[in-house]
Amino acid sequence: MGGAAADGAVPVNAQTLVYHTVIVMLALVALVFVLRIPRVFPRFWRVSEWTRGHFLGYTPYTGPLPASRVAFARVPGTNTFGYSKEMPMGSSDDSHTTYESRYAPAVRSPPEVGGSYPPHMEPTPSFMRPMVPLLRSRVAPGFSAAQLAVCLGWLGVLLYPGIYKSTGPFVDINRYGYIAASQIPWIFALGAKNNVLGILFGMGYEKLNFLHRFVARLAIISAHLHGLGYIYKWCLADSFMEEIKEPTNYYGLVILLSFDMLLLTSVSYVRKNAYNLFFYSHVVFFHTLVICAFSHYPQLMPYLYAAIAIYAFDKLLRFAKTRISTATIRPIPELGLTRIEFPYINKGWRAGQHVRIQVLSTAMGATGWAQVHPFTIASQSSSQEGLVLMCKKTGTWTHKLFAAAAMGQSERGIGRDVKIVVEGPYGGPGFAMFNSYSACVFVAGGSGITFALSAVQELIQYDIKGESHVRVIELIWVIQDAASLMPLIPQFTAMLAQCAHARLSVSVHYTKATGSLRLNGTLPPGLTLTAGRPRMIPAIESTIDLAVNSGGAQSGMIIGVCGPVGLGDDVSKSAGLVDPGKRDQIGGIEVHEEYVRR
Repeated sequence: MGGAAADGAVPVNAQTLVYHTVIVMLALVALVFVLRIPRVFPRFWRVSEWTRGHFLGYTPYTGPLPASRVAFARVPGTNTFGYSKEMPMGSSDDSHTTYESRYAPAVRSPPEVGGSYPPHMEPTPSFMRPMVPLLRSRVAPGFSAAQLAVCLGWLGVLLYPGIYKSTGPFVDINRYGYIAASQIPWIFALGAKNNVLGILFGMGYEKLNFLHRFVARLAIISAHLHGLGYIYKWCLADSFMEEIKEPTNYYGLVILLSFDMLLLTSVSYVRKNAYNLFFYSHVVFFHTLVICAFSHYPQLMPYLYAAIAIYAFDKLLRFAKTRISTATIRPIPELGLTRIEFPYINKGWRAGQHVRIQVLSTAMGATGWAQVHPFTIASQSSSQEGLVLMCKKTGTWTHKLFAAAAMGQSERGIGRDVKIVVEGPYGGPGFAMFNSYSACVFVAGGSGITFALSAVQELIQYDIKGESHVRVIELIWVIQDAASLMPLIPQFTAMLAQCAHARLSVSVHYTKATGSLRLNGTLPPGLTLTAGRPRMIPAIESTIDLAVNSGGAQSGMIIGVCGPVGLGDDVSKSAGLVDPGKRDQIGGIEVHEEYVRR
């Protein structure tokens, strides 16, 4: 199994060479973890910072009514979503009070005394701040220069066993087979929902998905160099039919074909337009690949056992993270989405995390009840309202969910009670603690508002308890139709009324002219509605000025963005163009990107 050697040269043992390369990769992973250790320690500020974000649960709640429950409560004279059908906003009629007087007294809580503040650790040293915009710059939509550097580094490490003392790809055939096999555990580790590397690095599995795809493609290339090398050799010797009859060889051919099918069904077009085909083909062909690899060559066993261990760890944790609960689904036509409320799941997640759900109802169709879909959590943990999801109508499954919610009556009003399998939570801000920064800016596009709502509500609760450094919170929501603002006005109003110490402002920007919208009266203080796209750089810099002028030590700014890929790219670019003087005044700017799960 060793590679060929030139005359007089010591032959290279391909198996040992690749094994040592894997050791180097593990050492580099350990180095990255060590460099990120300073970001780990601040989370020891509270035990809950480590226990939250792993397992969902329920605990009796005795605190004040949360903002979003107020916003969507059914009250006399109103529709399901909390605003009057008959009277315009701002009416002075005694039976229809304004939003400020209706909601603010009910939700405001006095600040607690004696709170403690979380420590803050900047992700990059101050002398490296000028390099951050370059690393965040995009080389392709949604793909940063930092991600490109990681991919090139991975490729560079694998090139060493591929070309070291090699006499050619069709001569040193076996070493490429070892390279392909050595990447199988990494593919599993980088693609698993309970990502071991993500846990070590403090980031969700979706943040490492780019590397999962890249490593998989490197493995496929290596497998083809190995497999086609042998096919070429057998064809030259006119022995293909005899050789392929050998079990080790035809199992190898099945492995190669499985790699091909995985590649074809994982291209971007298939993932976006036929997700179920992408998902089930991965399940079938990955299992086929691993099973056949056991019958290919015994030298592959260590890599296969490692992959199975990673796979089993992921499955066990996914089982432990799964709950079956009764939920109420309600239609919200103005936003074109379905609101899902889980009253018996109210703790265990962090702002920005998501769950995967499976609706166990015949109303979802013959196969819809078996489908699993991810959605960002739109509520704060440890609140009375429980876990809340907002599922936008974007495909067949979500349209069926909306139709199912529209027909039926639940025990709590309009909507429908259904059994739902919930798995999670996943993703989230990792090592970052939003309440450890001096200023927070959240930018949401369309249904990405779910991330911003949960993050801001969580910060408000920390603010009330006196456990937040944040002095200024800016929420920027970009929507197409201004009418989409209407159902969320009560929730925004309640949030503005709740904020005890920090300054909260909500800016809504609509990009399409809406002639039919009538906003009679004024919006509550702190909430603005503006035509056109937001000017991100002035918005970021003005937030910095407000935080700096409030006095005290500055602990940085975090910008959270959730929406289309283009929005994330624009926000990242804007953060890099902020005046360096203002950036240093606030103590650095960090960008946290979330993906829209709707």
